Amino acid sequence: MSQIISIILVLNLCFAGGTILVILHGMYISKKTRALDMDSIHNLEKRNISDGPKSQF
Repeated sequence: MSQIISIILVLNLCFAGGTILVILHGMYISKKTRALDMDSIHNLEKRNISDGPKSQF
């Protein structure tokens, strides 16, 4: 019985570790490899200012 519980705990720890790695990869690692295009950011800010406030619905 204790072997089954330890197997379940090990699998749970592996799943949790994999989930954390996927989240960290999405947050940090993939953003570092992509270069930011400053022109597109500037155009996006200018477009948001010129649009004015909009209703969300």
